[in-house]
Amino acid sequence: MSVKEIFFIRCISCLSVVLIHAIALVNMNGNVIPIDIPIETLLMFSTPSFVFISEFLLAYSYPEGTPKGFLRKRFQFIFLPFICIGVIDALMMGSQSSGSRDEFFQRILANIFLGNYIGYFVLIIFQFYVLHMFFHRFLSKASPRWVLPLSFLITGSYLFFIKFLHIPVSLPNSAFKIEWLPFIGWLFYFCLAYYCGKDYKKFIIILNKYRYWMYILLAFSLLTLLGNTHLGFFEPSSKRPDVLLYTTSIVFLLFHIFSKVKKVPSIVITISNYSFSIYLLHMYFFGIALITKEISWQLTLVLAFTVGVIGPIVISWVVNKFRYGYMLVGRINKPKNKTTLSQ
Repeated sequence: MSVKEIFFIRCISCLSVVLIHAIALVNMNGNVIPIDIPIETLLMFSTPSFVFISEFLLAYSYPEGTPKGFLRKRFQFIFLPFICIGVIDALMMGSQSSGSRDEFFQRILANIFLGNYIGYFVLIIFQFYVLHMFFHRFLSKASPRWVLPLSFLITGSYLFFIKFLHIPVSLPNSAFKIEWLPFIGWLFYFCLAYYCGKDYKKFIIILNKYRYWMYILLAFSLLTLLGNTHLGFFEPSSKRPDVLLYTTSIVFLLFHIFSKVKKVPSIVITISNYSFSIYLLHMYFFGIALITKEISWQLTLVLAFTVGVIGPIVISWVVNKFRYGYMLVGRINKPKNKTTLSQ
């Protein structure tokens, strides 16, 4: 059975990631987008939402434990594409810098084992696959009343300290930090998603009952987030402690809103189903948008966002026509039971 809210949240999060990087592309080319920093800050719930979605679906689908072959299938459908795109990324980065063969292999190793490219998210997700397999029984017996505050404290403390303390590892692509990878930086989302997914119906009832508190949480977290960015305490990033409450409030709000929707639009389903490929591939299509950089930043932004979404969908659709195409760009995610989407 599919949870219709997940299609909306995955779609919105996916589009937000593409928009964040499209804005960054425009800024890198000498343009200045008005209020770009507030916009980027408001979209920083997107990557944490993917962590939430991943564990929510595990807890919802496998309340009694993961089935046989669980990791093998995910290695096949998720990790192999991560490796393939990591190699392609190393090739593209190496061609731009005219590096040696040794530098090329260093890039490959950094991409695959240290998450030194856009696919770093996969390494985080696989940590939680393993954690779910070994600790779901513990979480099912433990009370969320102490698990959630403790995990919030652990994650918040870690995200605060990595602002000042960085792991001394030199990576080929300095845009991606190794301190993003440890699961403790995402632990709260994992624990929260587990309890929400495990008792999904109860979770929706609680959201409806305490919706006004949810609105207050959203307003408070939003003001805190924008205030800290404006004052310069943190740069726009999903790896900061004040994003914890903000992401939680956004996810709760989206569940609350879309739990009342009777039918999921086909465009939402399509983007959701291709979200993994979009996440992995979108940045490699941005170069097409640079043909408009001398015209206007608005056109460059629109074109970058458009090709960043449509390009990966087309490539993934074509490549998945081949028997083992999913190993290159990821499998197209299709709901097992489409009838549940309109319930």
